[in-house]
Amino acid sequence: MGNSSISNLRSAFKLKQFSRKYLSIPYGVFMVMFIILPLVILFLYAFTERKFDGSLTLNFTIANFKEVFSPTNLDMLERSFKIGIISTLACLIIGYPIALILSRSTLKHKNVIVMLFMLPMWVNFLIRTLATKAVFEAMDIKLGEFSVTFTMIYNYLPYMIMPIYNVIEKIDNCLYEGARDLGANEFTVLRKVTVPLSLPGILSGITMVFMPSITTFAIANIMSNNTYILVGDYIYSESFISFNVASAISLIILVVIGISMAIVNKYDKDGNAQGGMM
Repeated sequence: MGNSSISNLRSAFKLKQFSRKYLSIPYGVFMVMFIILPLVILFLYAFTERKFDGSLTLNFTIANFKEVFSPTNLDMLERSFKIGIISTLACLIIGYPIALILSRSTLKHKNVIVMLFMLPMWVNFLIRTLATKAVFEAMDIKLGEFSVTFTMIYNYLPYMIMPIYNVIEKIDNCLYEGARDLGANEFTVLRKVTVPLSLPGILSGITMVFMPSITTFAIANIMSNNTYILVGDYIYSESFISFNVASAISLIILVVIGISMAIVNKYDKDGNAQGGMM
């Protein structure tokens, strides 16, 4: 009886391993086709020069990266990082107090209020941007750097609020009570308890706002009538002229994203950095 039970358990275990092995095949195929292969192609184009002289030849070169860091493109990169930093800091300054208030709120319908902040995300991204442009034009406000920055903040603010809110919401109230029992005032509790423990959410929010801010092309294009060029606009337009140069700058942005994610993972030791939107 005992041997039979053990044999059945072994059979079930082997069947489970067999099922997992074959169920993972579609995911492996998907990763190879839509993640690994595109990255290989991107890398190949970034470090090669395509010449069509009757036959296709691939010459390895770093000239594409030299083109990316030309004086004109350096101005564009500086402008992109500038607007990304401003948008991220503005979202953090606005979003952190909102997330803090929401997490400490005792309102019966707090989830409804949280949902109101999520409501704009249900509207198509381009529709939101076009609607914002219509408001600016109706108010006779000049389209340019300010309108681009404002729309960045408007579109990406929820991406800053929700990760921070999710982390603060999980902080044990006993920590607040213990700090107050030891004589800490509200500002000290905020500085010594809330902010350090919410750091994973802050880093996650910064990553989720900063990277789209410097790489988007729709907002800058629409909100400046294509007069304020950012990295995303450059990649989009350059891909029709020289896909190699567009691949080179895309590879640089990919490295920046990788560094950002490494920083987030470094501080997310307990898995508290919530990158999702609840």
